[in-house]
Amino acid sequence: MNDGAMNGLTILLGLLLIAVTLFYLRGWARLRQRRVSFANVLRLIAFVFAVTTTALVFLSPLNWLNREYFFIRTGQYVLLCLFAIPAFFISCAFDVALWGLPASLRKTIVRWMHGRTLMRRTVHNVTRPWIAFFLFIALFATWYDARISTWLLSDELLHTLSLLVLGVGAMLTWWHLIGTGPRLHWELSPWLAALAIIVLELVNMSVAVPLAFSTEPIYPHYAAALNRPDRMFPLTLVDDQSLGGGLLWVGSSAVFLSSIVLILNRLFERHGMNRADPWPDWDADEKMIMPGLEHRVKK
Repeated sequence: MNDGAMNGLTILLGLLLIAVTLFYLRGWARLRQRRVSFANVLRLIAFVFAVTTTALVFLSPLNWLNREYFFIRTGQYVLLCLFAIPAFFISCAFDVALWGLPASLRKTIVRWMHGRTLMRRTVHNVTRPWIAFFLFIALFATWYDARISTWLLSDELLHTLSLLVLGVGAMLTWWHLIGTGPRLHWELSPWLAALAIIVLELVNMSVAVPLAFSTEPIYPHYAAALNRPDRMFPLTLVDDQSLGGGLLWVGSSAVFLSSIVLILNRLFERHGMNRADPWPDWDADEKMIMPGLEHRVKK
């Protein structure tokens, strides 16, 4: 029964990716005809990367090899939550795909977004930035908990569903950090966005570093997989665990630190600060003289 449900979920995810791709390409072509600036080639490349990476996570052998290798399970998280989902928002997937929908449906969605219905207010309230950030952190901690991981990995369908839920948490978080559509909230302050990313980086480090340097197996599920004769990679439990921790450490740090740089760069450009200008008279004698020797400053 689980095999049939898993196959059905896989087909559903594949059809969803195909539908999103078709709507995006149709919307991108329409906006290009109208010479809309944000429908450019770079965003199209970002979208193709996002769709391809998501398909790799859910529709490739990675989705069954994750039960044999911890580093592949970690790779799924990195590819989905740190690469694919941000790329969807960078490509303005919602805004562009909206133009690929029939006109009547597009207008209905736009009216709902700008309306004051109970559903609209509820969605707005439950997707506030602080709720999204804490939800993602909680899901991330749950995903890497040894006992919960063993329970999830015991069932392929359950594990895939848990990865989808973790992806939803990442989607809500990157939605606020990147700031593209759907626009149901005020734009998050760049300083708050940078602070949130620093917190996320610290949380990732708190999990990745112990995994990378641990000399004892942490996840008992993979001990059983170690004795299978058809294993693809000849890794010990500790090597597999260290590789996964290193992948999480390097992957998350690369994404989060580069995101902080881009956010601060956007802040500086917004205020016209294209270069570092020193504070006027920062090196004046009156400011640099040692306390108690002010009388030596020549007037």
